[in-house]
Amino acid sequence: MTDQGENLLSATQLATLESTFRRGSASASEALAKWIGKPSVVDFDSLEQLPMEEATELLTRGDDAPICSCSMQIQGIITGEMILAFDDASGWALADILLDNPQGTTTEWTELTTSAALETTNILCCAYLNALQQSLSVGSESQEVVPTPPRFSREFAESLMEFVLMGQAIAFDQAILARTRFEIDRLAVNWTLLFVPDAESMSRLPELLLSGESER
Repeated sequence: MTDQGENLLSATQLATLESTFRRGSASASEALAKWIGKPSVVDFDSLEQLPMEEATELLTRGDDAPICSCSMQIQGIITGEMILAFDDASGWALADILLDNPQGTTTEWTELTTSAALETTNILCCAYLNALQQSLSVGSESQEVVPTPPRFSREFAESLMEFVLMGQAIAFDQAILARTRFEIDRLAVNWTLLFVPDAESMSRLPELLLSGESER
């Protein structure tokens, strides 16, 4: 069993990772605006390391309704998951924006609306992963952070986290929450970004952050 305390990031290490996510947010804003064709804002505030149980509660926001997520597995210099979680209304609002429909037109998940959510996740997460690769790969043997295509799911938060993390949470039950405000064409959307390195990556992340900073 992994010692959870040994793998937690220090305040300094978390601040270093925050600078990476801040760069990723700037790239994500540009990429999202280009993809959607409307002004878009990805305004990063801070990172917070949370036990998985707290992260799950945060996703539900006291609501028993199912939540949606698009998750990408990460391979390469660091491994784990990056997850964009959102409620039905925010996912459908995105579809209406992309399809130039009046807000409230989309009221169900179809192949088209799911595809819109998946492609948006791909664009957002790749912006963050590119920034992460640039920060962590300096002087490392592997120079890549490779995402898999995102997958969509809609279920209750507890089941979602169990499905996404599988056996990963048995060894390490921490998630890194990116406190970020998302806005499209002046419409705030209720999206939550989670970065979930697996146990092995969390044990290496402090060293990778240190080497990345020292070689800049």
